[in-house]
Amino acid sequence: MTPILLSILASCSQQHQEPDSVNAEAPKNHLANETSPYLLQHVYNPVDWYPWGDEALERAKTEGKPIFLSIGYSACHWCHVMEHESFENQEIAAYMNENFISIKVDREERPDLDAIYMAAVQKLTGSGGWPMSVWLTPELKPFYGGTYFPAEAKYGRPGFLEILTFIANSWEGRRAEVDAAADSLTEGLNSKFPEVEAGKGLVTPAELELGQQQWVASMRTTYDNINGGFGQAPKFPRAEDLRFLLATAQHLKGTIPGAQAQEMALFTLKKMTEGGMYDRLAGGFSRYSVDGQWLIPHFEKMLYDQGTLIPAYLDAYRLSEDESYAHIVRQSCDYLLREMVDDAGGFHSSTDADSEGEEGKFFVWTPATLAEVLGEQDAKFAAILYGVTETGNFEHGQSVLTDAKPAPIAASEAGVPVSEAEALEESVRARLYEARLKRIAPGTDDKVLTAWNGLAIDALAMAGRRLNEERYTLAAARAADFLLSEMKLEDGRLLRAWRQGKAQHAAVLEDYAYFTNSLLSLFMSTGNERWLLEAQNVAALMLIDFWDEESGIFFDTDGRDEKLLHRLQQPWDGATPAANAVALEALTLLHAFTQDEKWRAPAQRGYAALMGMASSNPRAFASTLRPLAWAVQEPGVAVVVGTGDSASLSVWREALASSAYADVLPVLRPAADMESDLSLFLGRGPQDEKATLYLCEGQTCQLPRTEPIE
Repeated sequence: MTPILLSILASCSQQHQEPDSVNAEAPKNHLANETSPYLLQHVYNPVDWYPWGDEALERAKTEGKPIFLSIGYSACHWCHVMEHESFENQEIAAYMNENFISIKVDREERPDLDAIYMAAVQKLTGSGGWPMSVWLTPELKPFYGGTYFPAEAKYGRPGFLEILTFIANSWEGRRAEVDAAADSLTEGLNSKFPEVEAGKGLVTPAELELGQQQWVASMRTTYDNINGGFGQAPKFPRAEDLRFLLATAQHLKGTIPGAQAQEMALFTLKKMTEGGMYDRLAGGFSRYSVDGQWLIPHFEKMLYDQGTLIPAYLDAYRLSEDESYAHIVRQSCDYLLREMVDDAGGFHSSTDADSEGEEGKFFVWTPATLAEVLGEQDAKFAAILYGVTETGNFEHGQSVLTDAKPAPIAASEAGVPVSEAEALEESVRARLYEARLKRIAPGTDDKVLTAWNGLAIDALAMAGRRLNEERYTLAAARAADFLLSEMKLEDGRLLRAWRQGKAQHAAVLEDYAYFTNSLLSLFMSTGNERWLLEAQNVAALMLIDFWDEESGIFFDTDGRDEKLLHRLQQPWDGATPAANAVALEALTLLHAFTQDEKWRAPAQRGYAALMGMASSNPRAFASTLRPLAWAVQEPGVAVVVGTGDSASLSVWREALASSAYADVLPVLRPAADMESDLSLFLGRGPQDEKATLYLCEGQTCQLPRTEPIE
């Protein structure tokens, strides 16, 4: 069966389209009571779709039919192409309804299902992507799979109805072969990590330094020294690679590998903002660049990219002291606060690439459309500034805005006084942004995901702390309050997804790990013990439900769902940081703040378990390797106690945001609580009526200071 699959399946890029228009008179299928925008986009399909659940799974068993499982997400262009071509086709839908039980899943709501069946597709075809199309036995074992299938044969692929007919005939006439293939494939998905070697410990500081040099050298083998980034087109941001390099540059300062790490990270971050992947008008980043030069983006904007890239640019700002990185952070944070916040307080998941049925239409410009908004003179300046030409750099003579030329040069070439360039640049940006708001906007997937909100909360709390922008911290705190209110069950366990007042789906490891980390980031930014307490509560459940003591690697799921074929362990990075890595980092921070061994022991075991794999493939484990130094050597904790308000902390906030304190964990507390139950604050208050620093490494503390060292 594998040769057949290899001939008909191919990988599919992750793309995006706005919600489909529907005929309100058409009958609804079983998705009508769902809240996921992706599932609701299919509610009027003639396919008799079910959500994943008991009703559909029991029907498959009762009727003895195979399951057709279709997994996608709202920001997936080819998901919508397949919907239009096949799932809205009456003939295809009728055949599906007669021969299969059809189930539609939003991968962002159910990453556990997506991970299992994506692994199956990758084993069958050698590649994966979305839409993911998988056929299962009633026992939920996969036997066929692929990605996008055209309705009719093209692109070297057979038509979808042809595939359906072949599978239905195989189910009826070759059932024993199908079952045998399903059993074999299912067994092959059950990979298990070995037990951690007895007595295996972490590397020494000297070994860590040598390892960091080797990991930098490994990353240089795929580094693009002309355009930045790694590999060729398409190019993804890979924020965790860049954060690892920036941290390593700090650790290896004064060495050639340290300089190489710094150059790779800073150059890549600069190139990413020069191209069209960065939204010059609103702030924020698109998902990836379709070319190798960061010029043309795939225009969807994902919350998780903002949540990982904002910290990367903050790290770059700290290391380089280049204000341009801070500017990108502020614009991107403002974008989140302005365009992505739900009225209830959480952050939405994504916005589409397409509007009015065209990819990128909302974002692109021509000289003529610039002139309509700005007038001839200012449009000339804007065209030079943003690289908008008559021929265009995108489709149909349109241009994606880029950082084509500095404002003074653009002003000079446009015949504008150079002294007015900076003010004109901001005026042009603001006017174009306002004009763009009047266009038909791409659709928004407005569900709130615990994990992705954890990334956004961490990013905003970090930005508020390092840039002295309290509004970012306040927005982070509001989102955390929302998750604690709406996503936490009575027993303290978390749910994953929320939309329009309804929370559902058991949280997975990344929800617990990212949220714990974000609560710790809020604790550092505010000094509010409540956030530390909540972080400990979530982390305790994470250890109970997900930790595997034998292998030292967290499971992705809690094991309560008996319908899942396997409990996967995936400690490597993907589009987002490995949940296992973030969990280990959070445990390490919890130990630093509490000195409680219950956090340190699993963190040490977890890092030890991964050292071999991570060392041999550092780009797959960048989020594990970045905070490793804090596990090898106790990080310093810098508690600053102010004189009563946040403003009193400003001097120390700026000092602690510098590279001099890169490996110190700051905790900024506006006012003293001399009777605090937390040893970090016990007996500590401001001295000489000034905000005071208490810096400790483990049990060893320096004398209090009221002034930063110059």
